Amino acid sequence: MMGNGQEEFFLERTKDLLNRSTQNLDSATRQRLAHIRVKALSAFEEKPAGFFLPLRWLTFGSLATAAIAAVGLFFFLKSSPGDFPARQIEDFEIITSQERIDFYQDLEFYRWMVTQIESTQRKAS
Repeated sequence: MMGNGQEEFFLERTKDLLNRSTQNLDSATRQRLAHIRVKALSAFEEKPAGFFLPLRWLTFGSLATAAIAAVGLFFFLKSSPGDFPARQIEDFEIITSQERIDFYQDLEFYRWMVTQIESTQRKAS
């Protein structure tokens, strides 16, 4: 990267070279360049249309409406967990199981049977 002094020297030399090259142009080209320069400066000075265009308001309004609708649907469709019908973990397993419900109708009998089998195995040991 050039130092500050070298950069200024380069810019001055470039400016001089460009100024000398414009002196050698014919009058028609000079007039065209002057016209282009005036046109560019006037375009720069014109104030841009800004924020208050109806189309821009319509775009921002549509985006805001869509965002509000999305948030509203999110909260509206969000299901609350509520109270589970299962109060104990065994009941929760029954509800979420893929097995047939007939098995669980006599669940107390099966639990009693398991305890009987375990007690007879302990006695036998």
